Amino acid sequence: MTNTHYLSATAQLKMLAERRISATELLDLHLDRVQRLNPECNVVVALDEEGARRSARAADEAIARNPTAGRLLGLPMTIKDSFAVTGMAVTCGMEEFRDYRPQRDAAAVARIRANGAVIFGKTNVPAAAKDHQSYNTLFGLSRNPWDLTRTVGGSSGGSAAALAAGFTPLELGSDIGGSIRVPSHFCGVYGHKSSYGLIDIAGHLPPPPGHVAPSGLSVVGPLARSAEDLELLFDILLGPAEIERAGAELRLPAPRHDDLKSFRVGVWTDAFPLDPGYAAAIDQLVGRLRRCGVQVDEAARPAIDAAASHRAYIQTLFGIIGAGLPPSAKEALFAEGDAAEAGSYPRQVADAIRQPLQSYLAIREERHRLRQAWSYFFADYDILICPVTPTVAFPHDVERSDFAAQFVRTLAVGDRRIPYLDNLAWPGLATVAYLPATAMPTGALVGSVPAGVQIIGPFLGDRTTLRFARLVERELGSFQAPPGY
Repeated sequence: MTNTHYLSATAQLKMLAERRISATELLDLHLDRVQRLNPECNVVVALDEEGARRSARAADEAIARNPTAGRLLGLPMTIKDSFAVTGMAVTCGMEEFRDYRPQRDAAAVARIRANGAVIFGKTNVPAAAKDHQSYNTLFGLSRNPWDLTRTVGGSSGGSAAALAAGFTPLELGSDIGGSIRVPSHFCGVYGHKSSYGLIDIAGHLPPPPGHVAPSGLSVVGPLARSAEDLELLFDILLGPAEIERAGAELRLPAPRHDDLKSFRVGVWTDAFPLDPGYAAAIDQLVGRLRRCGVQVDEAARPAIDAAASHRAYIQTLFGIIGAGLPPSAKEALFAEGDAAEAGSYPRQVADAIRQPLQSYLAIREERHRLRQAWSYFFADYDILICPVTPTVAFPHDVERSDFAAQFVRTLAVGDRRIPYLDNLAWPGLATVAYLPATAMPTGALVGSVPAGVQIIGPFLGDRTTLRFARLVERELGSFQAPPGY
């Protein structure tokens, strides 16, 4: 029982079904671990012990009647604090939602609960889910279990760190700016950014409560300690939005291959800045794949201009984000942008927030051309391996927590400094084109922290990227626990 908390969700579910452990015992094991170890990393920020114990007792009764009554029956879980969970507040790290208690679960949470999961807590996020550091004035700073001086990433930072620390076997994340993939990479776990539109995002904050239109680019996806578990939760989450449900049926393509050697693999590591230590970790993974007989092409590229793709992404992303900002915040960003050089991030963000409809439609056309170019690329290749960010998990930098602080922060890449918002470039490749991307550990450490990659696939090719990650995991090894956990 000593290492049960680090078993995969699949293995824990098997134990539950075979009644080698009860749902109540498994919940207590995780709650005890959170109580002992969470204070130093601060990634689980709210608990509903009473509600979770009721759910666990009900799960034990259901398992006694029928162990297969739900695919997650009896499994304890935490949920990112940007999703509505009944019985708990959903704050997204914002003071104005400190006491907001939703009347219904988010759509993805409802699917998880309907399959028997025991939801016992919420995990930390950046304020308004707008940073790659999980810090807010409500709950404070989350620290990486691998190195407490470094970030867990964001915005699903608490989610990934909770998995790494053994606090939960599965997590639910969202991704518009790498928010699943970046924390997975920084914390050494698995995460999947789904193809746009596959999973209902209703009940996610932002947008604010009462809004019903889905946020452009934003998606929901699973995080886990194994690729097999990603597939498990992905299948549970799949489903169209309620307004589109009548007559709709999702039938995704099967994985393109079921053996590793059949995959046609491209690798792209020179589109944007990349730290040499992180680049070496990716090279090591590529070498291991080649020794397994995988055909890897390091010259493979989609016919796109990476810099232009990034500009289209920034214009779209901050057009979406800016629409939800209060007037005072917009005016502050306009002032920053108007005083900055053309082409700088402050200017790009300000221009994106106040872009006219004609500009938004023009960039929409550019996005569709990007999608077309990617579809041509995936006629010849099955997946593309890329970095997730320019670096591995970086030291905390939260002296200023306002959004404009991201204009002045920098990141160390080798012997130079780059703008902090360059952290959006690598994840933006997939996001702007609506593509699925599975984050997977390389098995290597860079200094004190793990290094991951993202596996990008064709639109609606989620099962292909997930299956590749699972096959690599089977061949090259799986999750490693942080020292001391």
